[in-house]
Amino acid sequence: MSTEYIVIGNGVAGTEAAKNIRKRDTSVEIRIFTQEHYPFYSRPRIPELLAKEITLEAFFVYNLEWYHKNKIQLCLNSTVKEVDPRNRKLLLADGSNFTYSKLLLATGSSGALPHIEGIATAEGVFTLRSVEDVMAITRRAMGAKTVTLIGGGLLGIEAGNGLRKLGISVTIVEMFDRLLPRQLDGEGAAMLQKQMEGMGLKFILGAKSKSIQEKGHTKILELADGRIVESDFILVSAGIVPNIALAKTAGISVNKGILVNDRMETNIPGIYAAGDVAEHKGRVYGIWPAAQRQGVVAGINMAGGNETYTGTVPSTTLKVAGIRLTSMGDVLAENKGVEQVTRKDALTYCYKKLFIKEGRLAGAILLGDNKNAHDLAQLMEKKVDISGWKEKILEPEFDIKSLLK
Repeated sequence: MSTEYIVIGNGVAGTEAAKNIRKRDTSVEIRIFTQEHYPFYSRPRIPELLAKEITLEAFFVYNLEWYHKNKIQLCLNSTVKEVDPRNRKLLLADGSNFTYSKLLLATGSSGALPHIEGIATAEGVFTLRSVEDVMAITRRAMGAKTVTLIGGGLLGIEAGNGLRKLGISVTIVEMFDRLLPRQLDGEGAAMLQKQMEGMGLKFILGAKSKSIQEKGHTKILELADGRIVESDFILVSAGIVPNIALAKTAGISVNKGILVNDRMETNIPGIYAAGDVAEHKGRVYGIWPAAQRQGVVAGINMAGGNETYTGTVPSTTLKVAGIRLTSMGDVLAENKGVEQVTRKDALTYCYKKLFIKEGRLAGAILLGDNKNAHDLAQLMEKKVDISGWKEKILEPEFDIKSLLK
């Protein structure tokens, strides 16, 4: 069988690419292959699905009708086993094969498993990346009273909060000495921790996990300092690993991710990569806005356009009811010449900090009040000189939009 455009992966990058190909060509054949059992859904909302705050139907971004209307063939439960760039052909696990004129690898990422003895063989240890993972964890959570969560990053905290809402006692074990080590400094992290402890979450920080053992249904996590944490099951949230195996065996250049240029094209003409699997200028973003933009750029260029990807300002928002937190840009302030402007109020758990380099905003932490996040991101993206306003920007009455005109 032959087809014109093939996309492997139906996450945000793959779907945006297919949409943008279709916008530019109403008749060409577009086919998406995915191992998923479901059409495109919002991966950032997985913790909400776990907490039963949304239904599976509300979770889908596009239903099957949308694919039909846009003449995009979605092939669910389909594993691509091999890419043959020389003959522009794909081989599927079921033995079928397809030829392509342009190919996008949007194979995403998997949950990373840290080096902990017994982690790969123990039953009742989960990662959280897909609807199937949610279903498996939900089944396990029935009748469970306790869970240990390895990893105090964004997804870990959101997932832990989701399980807390199901009535389970949650202990989060984090290797760093603070929560959200990529998004918060020490002071902000301490404030967030206090707030989350008030909600019932427990934390063990600066703790390296050594081994996982089992005693009946009980999981025993041994820490490097000899402490023991027992629970009914374990959820690991320790970052992502790009799914590069398919590209690697096809002779496509890879490092941490699949290497792409500004057009999201790989070293092999006609083959593109986008989303969590792509590495652009030494960076694998692993965030939704980057994957979305990369998918758009890849789709436009696959359809004959000339669009460039210039990078994405890293911005993450914690989605936990009652807590407002957005972190953007570089907030680790280890660079010399970075000025810091802080406003805080411990009583209201409000902590705001700007990181300014050479008169321009390099990063921002907004805890407790993140309503100006979009405007601050614009300042950062447009590289606006804020040196004359830096002391006023965080004042409640200051109009940030006036600097964007």
